[in-house]
Amino acid sequence: MSILQERLEEAIDKKEFELGSFIWKGHKILDENGKYIQSEKRLIDMSESELSNCYEHCKTMLYNRDPQNPGRYNVLELISDQRDRCGAELFLRYVEREKEISRFNLIASINEFIALNKEALKQIKPVMNVMFSNIPSEFENISISLVVDGCLDRLGVFNKKHITRTFILKHGIWLTNSEVKELVEFDSDGNPVDRLTIIRERLNIKDVEKLYLNAKGLNFAQMRAMLNIKPNKKYMDLTTMQLETLRNKILFSLEETVRNHIFSWDKRMSEIELVANHKDYKI
Repeated sequence: MSILQERLEEAIDKKEFELGSFIWKGHKILDENGKYIQSEKRLIDMSESELSNCYEHCKTMLYNRDPQNPGRYNVLELISDQRDRCGAELFLRYVEREKEISRFNLIASINEFIALNKEALKQIKPVMNVMFSNIPSEFENISISLVVDGCLDRLGVFNKKHITRTFILKHGIWLTNSEVKELVEFDSDGNPVDRLTIIRERLNIKDVEKLYLNAKGLNFAQMRAMLNIKPNKKYMDLTTMQLETLRNKILFSLEETVRNHIFSWDKRMSEIELVANHKDYKI
């Protein structure tokens, strides 16, 4: 055997070894002992139809348009939209508080501004810093149309489906200096009660639910605000603390999680494509 043939066979063996490391994991199923089990199968051992089904499943997880079970890319769009709507409602509260302009008067001013600048606005993105000067930078790029919707109570209902209780608690908690002083209790013997125990009691967090300290986590007020978000709440009905925590922390954290999911599904699709090409399958 020539050196060239040896190297060719080594390359083929190496490629088949790498392809053999690609594993497809099935759905987790609860067995009779109350434990979750998950089937596994190597992609290299799958038939053409099995690989095609796996590939289609990946595409569904990424691009599905079903509003009840949207694909990850569509969840990203939802998160961006939610962040903008939180910002629009916070802007309206800022204008009411700091500028003493009511929503009724604001929408009248916006309509007048749009009518006077109709041609100019066709050339630029109509955002709030076009109309207002000296507003906080966090509000500069909010869409004028979203602010109008807020004035008319058309921002809609906040969809909290992806912000589960488990997701919120996973952030952990880190008390502010004032919260450390406030969350002090003593037992019947005069001994200080563990602060996590106090937090659990005050926030109705069950013992089976994980709660831990995390310097990057939510403070007590933020955690309480998130855990108290009820289903089908309009943006207008959310508290300022809820809106700020969603916009500044939780939605960015959710976006990071979803992007990680996208990376994983994209990676699976690439693995399937490699195996399919190797086996001369069409998917």
